[in-house]
Amino acid sequence: MKKSFYLAACMAAATALVSCNKNLEAAMAPTGTPVSAEISLSLAGTAPTKATVDGTAAENTIGSVDVFVFFKGGESDGLLDSYAHFDSAPYTLTATTGDRTIYALVNSEHSEAVLGAVSTKTELLAKVTGLSTQKTSASKPGNFTMIGSVSRSEATANALKAGENSITVKVDRIVSRVRLLKISRDFESAALAGQDFRIEEIFLSNAVDKDKYSLDYIPVADDFVNKRGAADVSVDLWMRRNIGQNLANGQSADLGDAAFSMYAMPNPVDTDSEDKPFTVRNTKLVVKAVLNARDIYYVVPLGDLKSNTTYDIGELVITRPGSSDPEKKTEIASCTFTVEANPWTVVPLETETGKYVI
Repeated sequence: MKKSFYLAACMAAATALVSCNKNLEAAMAPTGTPVSAEISLSLAGTAPTKATVDGTAAENTIGSVDVFVFFKGGESDGLLDSYAHFDSAPYTLTATTGDRTIYALVNSEHSEAVLGAVSTKTELLAKVTGLSTQKTSASKPGNFTMIGSVSRSEATANALKAGENSITVKVDRIVSRVRLLKISRDFESAALAGQDFRIEEIFLSNAVDKDKYSLDYIPVADDFVNKRGAADVSVDLWMRRNIGQNLANGQSADLGDAAFSMYAMPNPVDTDSEDKPFTVRNTKLVVKAVLNARDIYYVVPLGDLKSNTTYDIGELVITRPGSSDPEKKTEIASCTFTVEANPWTVVPLETETGKYVI
C-alpha cells in the first residue's frame, strides 16, 4: 500500500531564501536564473502520524520525513536543489522553479547530518537500510522505512513554476511481509493421524537483511540471516513466531492476525541452493512441528520477494510427515496465496482447491 504526501508549492521572495535553505545558495538551475519557491508539505488524512489505511499502527507509522528536490534534465540532472528534514509538522522547505524530481523518505535510520550531506540523487539511492533498524521504540517491528518520488517537468506541463504547485508523492515500504493465516492437520495415514502432533514455530529462513533506497540491491551471501533456519537473535522479532499448539487430526490453528506477520528485506534470488559454504538462495517460510517426539519441518519457498508486498498463505494443510531439514523443500500437491484486503500489494498463486497442501 502506498501513503501519500501532498506538497503545495508557492512563490516566495528570493531574498528570504538564503537563511531558510543551506542548499539553495549553491543550487544552479540548468538554464537561466534560479527563481525561488517555497514548498509546504502536509500528510494526507486526519491522523498526523498514521496512514489512513488498514494495518497495524506500527506498519503505518510516519515519524521523520526527509524531502529532497533534485534538478531534472540538462547538465545539472540529479544534482540537489533543496533538502529538509522534519520530525513533525509543519513541513516547509525552499527550492527553485523548473524541472525537478522530488523524493520523500520516511523513517530513515540515517541522521539528518548524514542525509543533509547528500548532494546527488545517486548518493541518496545508494544509501542502505537494514532490517534490524525497522523498529518501534519498543524494539518491535514497525516504523518501516518508506520512499517514493515524483517528477515535474515542462514536457508534461507540470514543472515547478511561479504560483501554486500541488504535488503528491506516494511512498512504499521497503520491507516485504509474509503471513501464514491458518494451519490445518489432515494426515492421510490412519496410523499417523493418531500420533501426537504439535506446531512449535514458524519462521523465515535465508532472509535478506538489507536493501538500498533504489530497491535494486543484489544481495551477497553475507547479507542473509537465519541461514538454513538457524536462529539469529538480531532479527528474530522480524521473522520468527512461536506457536506452541497441539493439533489433533482434523483440527486447525487460526493465525490470521497481525501478530503473526513476519518481515524481511526484498530478495530477488528466485532459485534454491544447498551449497556449502552458504551461497545466495531464495527465502523460505518454514513451519517447525513435532510428530511423535520427532522434530520435522514444512518448507514453502517464497520466490522473488518484492518490497511493500504481502505474501499471504491463507491455509497450510499438512497431510504427511515433513522434512528432517529446514532447508529441504517439502513437496506440495497444490497451493494458494489468498488475497486479503490489506495495505500492501498482495501476490496470489491460484489453484482449484484454494489451499496450500503439504
